[in-house]
Amino acid sequence: MLVAAALSSVAFAAPAAAADVVTYNSAPAAGWNYGSGNNYAPSNTAVLTTTDGSEIALRMHQTFQVAPASVGNLYSFALGTTPISFDWGISSPVMNDVSTLTALLTLTNIGTGSSFSYNPFAVGNDNATGVGSGGSFAQNSFRLNWAPIGFNALVDSTYQVNLTVGGLAGGTRSFDAFAQLGAGATAAVPEPATWALMLFGFGFAGIALRRNGRQHIAQFA
Repeated sequence: MLVAAALSSVAFAAPAAAADVVTYNSAPAAGWNYGSGNNYAPSNTAVLTTTDGSEIALRMHQTFQVAPASVGNLYSFALGTTPISFDWGISSPVMNDVSTLTALLTLTNIGTGSSFSYNPFAVGNDNATGVGSGGSFAQNSFRLNWAPIGFNALVDSTYQVNLTVGGLAGGTRSFDAFAQLGAGATAAVPEPATWALMLFGFGFAGIALRRNGRQHIAQFA
């Protein structure tokens, strides 16, 4: 009886919902197909594959050089490496034209907080090909020193490229890639654990001061 009930519960269990999949040091299904000299191998791309099979792809590399292998979505470069480019790509096998999607690229200098955003689908900003019944893709490449975010190859810093895409099945997706120069940016805001230690330290110091104050008054009473 118990066995039958268990089997019944398994038989009628709801199937698990599909989830987005992220892969690193991979390659977008559509490849990189814009201009000449960009189809480097290995691709070393960060790829977000959505529930409908669409892809958002980002990678960082020294311009005209193969992208280094990343740690997650973080690409590291020695101080003095310049120029540094980022490649972006959006593919949709279930839509005839990716221009029906919305997209926003945001570049941020983590060290200074300076950022710049633009529409990658604006005229001249994308290179859409493969439009047809099999789906389509759009992609291009830009340099970090192109945007007014204060790129400086001689300063330890970290640069973020965020690609946000709307209109996909399941809603809007946001995907990031980072380029770290040298030691990277110094965090301007303490981590939660650091705040906890600081608050503990302040509290302990306050208690010690109050105790010392009471002792000091007693001595002169």
